[in-house]
Parts: sequence; C-alpha cells; structure tokens
Amino acid sequence: MAELKYPIFFLALCVGVPIGIFLANKSPLMEKLVLIFLVLSTVIPDDTSINFFSREFYFALTKGIEISLGDLSALILLGVIIIQRKDYAAPGIPPLTLFFLLILGVSVISWIAAPGSIPVPQAAQEHPFLLPYNTFETKLYPVFEITKWLRGFLLFLAIYYYVRKPGNLDAVVLAVCIATLYLGWVVLSDRYIHHIHRVKGTLPHPNSLATYMAMCGTFLFCILLNERRNGRIVMLAIAIGLAGLSVVMTISRGGLAAMILGLGLSFLLLGWRNISIKNVVIVSLGAVAGIVVLAAAADTLTTRFMGEQDAAGDLEYRMYYNNQAKLMASERIFGVGPGNFSALSWDRYAAMVDPDNPPGTPAHNIWFLTLGETGYPGLIIFLGLWLRFFLIAGPLILWRLKGMELAAATGATLLCLVCHVQAMVQLSFRQTPIFFMLMISLAIVSALGQNWKLARGAQKAG
Repeated sequence: MAELKYPIFFLALCVGVPIGIFLANKSPLMEKLVLIFLVLSTVIPDDTSINFFSREFYFALTKGIEISLGDLSALILLGVIIIQRKDYAAPGIPPLTLFFLLILGVSVISWIAAPGSIPVPQAAQEHPFLLPYNTFETKLYPVFEITKWLRGFLLFLAIYYYVRKPGNLDAVVLAVCIATLYLGWVVLSDRYIHHIHRVKGTLPHPNSLATYMAMCGTFLFCILLNERRNGRIVMLAIAIGLAGLSVVMTISRGGLAAMILGLGLSFLLLGWRNISIKNVVIVSLGAVAGIVVLAAAADTLTTRFMGEQDAAGDLEYRMYYNNQAKLMASERIFGVGPGNFSALSWDRYAAMVDPDNPPGTPAHNIWFLTLGETGYPGLIIFLGLWLRFFLIAGPLILWRLKGMELAAATGATLLCLVCHVQAMVQLSFRQTPIFFMLMISLAIVSALGQNWKLARGAQKAG
C-alpha cells in the first residue's frame, strides 16, 4: 500500500491539478469549493497528505516531506488566479515575501552547515518513545522543515492573491468557519462517542488542539461582532462555541488563558465600534454559557491545574531546553540545522546543560527553537518577519479599515498573537494545522493592506 502513494501523488499533480484549474476557472462555485477544501485540509493532515522519507519515530515537528491535497488545491487556486489576473488589480509581490525568502535562505545555509549523521546512543534506542534507528539523519531532517516553509509560502501566496480580488474575503472567512465546525464535531465525537478524556481532535496533542481552537475562535469572534446576516451569525456563534468547548475539553491551562485573552482583546478593539443590540445579546449569552461550562468543568480543571500540574516546575524544565538552544547558537553561527534539535540534544547538548535531565526534547519556545536550529541570523530574520507583519496590521486595525475588512484584519492579527502566547511554552507553532492557519492569517492581513494602499492611491488620483 505504501508504494501506491507515489503514483497517486503524481497522478493527482499531473492530472488532477490541470483538471481542477479548468473547472475552477469555469465555475465560481468550484473555485470557492477549492478554497474551502484547501483550508479544511489543513486540519486533517493525516487523511489528506502523504509523507515521503517518513521518520515517524524521530522527535521533531515535521517527520517527512509532506505533500497534501491542500498543496494541490493551492496550486489550482494560483492557476485560476494567473488565468484571471486581469480581475486582480496590480497584484504585485506580496509584503513579507522578502522575509520568507530570507528564512528559506538561512535554513538552507544551516542545513548545509549541519553536522553529518550521528549514531543514535543506546539510551535513545531504549527510550520508551524512541527510537528504531541506528543514526540521526541530520542532513535529512532539515529538508522536512524547509519543505514545510515552502508549502507555507505557497499557501500564503494562494490566499494573498485570492483576497486581493474584491469580494473574496468572505469566502476565506467561511472556509475558516467550516474548518472550525468540522474540528469541533470531531472533538465532540471523541469525547461523547469514543469517551476520550483529554481530547486532541485531528491534532497531535490536546495542547495543540487548544491552541488551534483558541486561534480560530478569536478570529471568528471578531467576524461575528461585525456580521449582519442572520444565517452567518448562527454559524459563527456555533463555531465559536465549539471552539471554546474544545479548549475546555483539552484541559489545557495555556489554551484556556490564550482564548480568554483573544476574546477579550477582540471585544476591546472592536466592541465599541460595533455597538448593537445583536452584539450585546450575543456577548451576554456567550459570557453566561462560558461561565456555565467552566462551572460544570470546575472540578476537572481544578484537579489538573492545581493538583496534576506544577506551573513553576513546568517553566523550569522548559528553561532547560532553552539553555540547550543558547549553547547550540553559541557554538554554531547558523545553529544545528532545522529539525535537528532533538538529535543534537541526544548527542551532547543535553548533557552539557544538565546530565540528570532527559535529552531529546526540542525547545518548547518557538524563539529558542529557532535560535538553536538556525542561530542568531535565523532568529533575527524570524523576528523581522513578525515585526513587519505587526507594522502592517497596526495601522489597518487602528484607523485605516472599516467593516468586514477591519474585523478580518483584527481577527487575523489576534489569531497570530494567541498562537505566540502558546508558542512560548508549547510545541505548537510548526505543527501543520497551526502553521498553515498562521500563513492564512499573514496572507489576509497582507492582502488587506495592499488593497487599502491601492484604494488610497486611486482616491488621491481621482
């Protein structure tokens, strides 16, 4: 069966993509369905993707060269956009492109400079979660991360150019809502049909699910505050409710805090601009429902947060991983190579920090993980990407945009902020569904910024 994945992939690429471009170009409905499937496929990576050179037992966030039906959908969407390029006024090169290219460039340099294959120590082979390999393939693991960034950039381009066309933003919002509804249904079935205590949905860990749902719930809440269509209001309210319920069912302290932060900031930024009876009723009912759910789950949450978890201890062992990252960057200017943190931790860096702590776990802070794997050059470029993004988003939110565009820009920006809160303490940022939702958000804000500039230029010229 494994051998079939190669012909299936090339058949889909060589036949499915051209047919998809043809059909989507002929039918606006088909184009919208391709977009919805593109976004939906990001939350079901296991069922919509194939993995080349898979290393499933290696402790990294990307375990192979992943190719998904979502990637092919992005190619279809870009193909349609190229054919219909006259409908896209002055599309140009997207903002943030330079930073994407710099990230890819420094990742390639780090890959080239990475150490050769390292023998897997006996302790790693006997570890309960590791490791049926004889060597750490440190020249292969970076390829996995580099291809993920390439796929992310492809998705960014597809959504960016799609949103540049007037009227298309609503379809992207609908797609995110459908993805959230689907994942919410999976969570409910896991909890009440399969009786799973800490649900994780289609993501690799309950904390990852909490992060994803906090992100999407925040985004959709911003949209809801601006929405006027009754049917869409109901759909958004259900999706947000499922997102909040999912976060509670993960029993994730950080996820719950992140979602409360996201919803609070959403209301702070948009509530006063959208004062209406509808919003007062929705926010009031939502607050009551949230209090009821939290009260019902109080015993479970209290037991985990106060009894099973030690916040100070959690932060202490995460600092242990961060200190390894500092050592890696101090010894190698471009780090140990994307995806190589676990291998080099086993090899030497864990013992250098503290021989009594177990090796092999990547840093749980995205900034330190980036530092350890791509060095200070990679960290500076990564910081530049996010500074540039927030410099685009800030003026759009504070004074430039109105209506649906304002709601989407605010939601996408806060979605990224919520992710960063979790990515400071969890292995979440590079997990495929979360990473791709971030790329969608970057694309939305970038496209809205360019649309505003174009409209402003036309207004001045007129």
